[in-house]
Amino acid sequence: MGVAPVAEAQLEMAATGGSEPGRRFASDEFFFLLQRIDRLDEKLTARIDAVDTKLTARMDAVDTKLTARMDALDARFSSRIEGLEARLDGLRAWAIGLLFSVVVGFAGVIFAIRG
Repeated sequence: MGVAPVAEAQLEMAATGGSEPGRRFASDEFFFLLQRIDRLDEKLTARIDAVDTKLTARMDAVDTKLTARMDALDARFSSRIEGLEARLDGLRAWAIGLLFSVVVGFAGVIFAIRG
């Protein structure tokens, strides 16, 4: 809204004979209340915008903190996971060596019995 719609309504009222006695569509009090509502709307909109700005800033700060903490945890867990993978690779090589030894040992026993 604004002052322009009020002036527009007054011009329309004047054009349709609103200034003649008995043919008035709206009172001056109505236009006063309309302007008052418009001012209140502007104030409310400004307050909502201010709250929105504050909330956005706070959410950005929380997002930044959480991202930093998640990156730190990711770095810690990545190094631990890499260490465990290295241990697992060693264990895997040991298990393959053991399996190979058992297979060769059984093969030797089988060939020794047949031979």
